[in-house]
Amino acid sequence: MKLFKKVLAAALAGVLALSVLTGCNNSNSVATVKMLDALNDWAKVYGVDTTFEKGNKELQEQVNALVKTVDEVGKGIDFGDAKDFDDVYNAIMKDKAARLKLGAWAAKFTQANVGDGSPLYECGFADISVALSASSNKNIYYAGQLMTSIGPINAPDTEWDNGEPNWTVGDKSYVAVATGEVGGKKYMIALFQTTAVTNPEYNKG
Repeated sequence: MKLFKKVLAAALAGVLALSVLTGCNNSNSVATVKMLDALNDWAKVYGVDTTFEKGNKELQEQVNALVKTVDEVGKGIDFGDAKDFDDVYNAIMKDKAARLKLGAWAAKFTQANVGDGSPLYECGFADISVALSASSNKNIYYAGQLMTSIGPINAPDTEWDNGEPNWTVGDKSYVAVATGEVGGKKYMIALFQTTAVTNPEYNKG
C-alpha cells in the first residue's frame, strides 16, 4: 500500500507539472515563472551571458495574443499527417492568410535601434505535445527548444562584416510564456524583450 501511494503521488506530481505548462491562458503567468528558472539554468549550462527575468503584464498580454492568433489561424488549415509541431509550424507559415494575421500581430512592434535602449523583441517555440518526466531537466529541454528557435521580431537595421552582424542582444531579457494547441499539437511560445547593443566582434577584421 505504501508503494502504491508513492507511485500515485509521483503520477500526480507529473500531471500537475504538465498542467502548468499546457494549461489555459490563466496559467500562462505561472508557466512563465516555471520557465524562468529553466532558461537561467540553460544559460549557465551553455555559457550564455544572459539573465532572464519575468516580463510585465503587457509582455504577457502580447504573447497571449500571439498564441490566440496561432490557434485561430490553425483552425482553417489542413495539417494532414503532421508528425510534430515543426510540421504544424511549417504548414502555418505556408498559409497566406495565416502569414497576414501573424504579420499584423508583429507589425505592432516598432523597429529597434542599436544602442539607444529601445526594446528588441524575440520569440521562440517549444513542442510540448509529448509529455516528459516531471523534473527540472524537462523544463531545461523546453528552454533549449525556445532558445534554439529564437528569432527577432523587430530587428534593427543590420550590417554584416566577415559573418558578424553590427549588433547583438543585451545581457538581460524579460520573458513571458504562453501555451496553446494547434493541429493536435501542444506548444509553448516565449516572448523575449531585450535590447540591441553594438556587437564587439563586428568590423574587427
